Amino acid sequence: MFLKKIKTNFEKITRLKMKNLILLSILIFSFLSCSSYKKLSINYQDKLTDKVLLEKEILSLAKSYSGRIGVYAKNLKTNEEIKINADSLFPTASVIKLPILVTLFQKAKDGSIDLFKEILISSKDKVGGAGVIQYFDGDTKIKLIDAATLMIILSDNTATNAVIDQFADKHDDKLEAVNSTMEKLGLKNTKLLNKVFSYATKKNTPEAKRFGLGYSSPFEMGQLLELIYRHQVIDSQYSEWIISILKNQQDDTMIRRFLPYDNLKENESIIVANKTGAVDRSRIDVGIVYSPKCDFVIAIFADESTDTSWTHDNKAQNAVARTARLIYDYFNQE
Repeated sequence: MFLKKIKTNFEKITRLKMKNLILLSILIFSFLSCSSYKKLSINYQDKLTDKVLLEKEILSLAKSYSGRIGVYAKNLKTNEEIKINADSLFPTASVIKLPILVTLFQKAKDGSIDLFKEILISSKDKVGGAGVIQYFDGDTKIKLIDAATLMIILSDNTATNAVIDQFADKHDDKLEAVNSTMEKLGLKNTKLLNKVFSYATKKNTPEAKRFGLGYSSPFEMGQLLELIYRHQVIDSQYSEWIISILKNQQDDTMIRRFLPYDNLKENESIIVANKTGAVDRSRIDVGIVYSPKCDFVIAIFADESTDTSWTHDNKAQNAVARTARLIYDYFNQE
């Protein structure tokens, strides 16, 4: 009887130990699984010391939306560059509004345009898509500089067309004003092809069919941003003015999205001056990033996406955001 009791107690203790062991194993497995999920899904914890590895990581992101990706980034402190399909042409979507802003300021500098004059936008000239002017009642009076600001920070399409209309009387001359300004800066493959939602003026050319509103390359957009950063566009005053407008960009779904704003040391900051663009199969973001270790320019084009949704989880949009974080981590290594 005594031996039987000892055996029973031993079995109870053994079962208790086994239960605790199983519970501990579950907890350890859960912890490791959560850690792995965070690492794999965000993939920003490891330092990327190898540029080849970085480029492979970025190229793999294009698989998530079954399209192609183009990237140009340059560390403005060391001049190190990251190039992936950097010279390939991509649709710009609303990113072309940055060259339009540069053209406007160039004409203001030349004295042919008054930035502070009031312009009248008639109801019939208002277009849909991004922006707020389309919702204003009736004809709208607005200062030209305010229209230009809305064109960038809210990507306002109606404001964009109003700005383009200031460049010339004829449609082709308006486009040429932007394109010739870019050519003078050495950017021969950055072109405005039409006004926004202006189907009547859309040309029946291969470029217009392929690219829509405009086209550029990651390299050329990076070059334009570097010229602006170094105050070599128009002059220091206008370059700084462009940067100040870009810093007020309201779209934080791409370059800004995953940057580690909450993990900065004292006296460190991250500031992004950027312009985004999107059409059904493309997501684009280009900008200047002021970061703790260095300032850098970055241009990311995600094109030919099979995900045409307009949600926060759009795969091409997320690929742009993740690419920006990978490049940030690379340039900000200890």
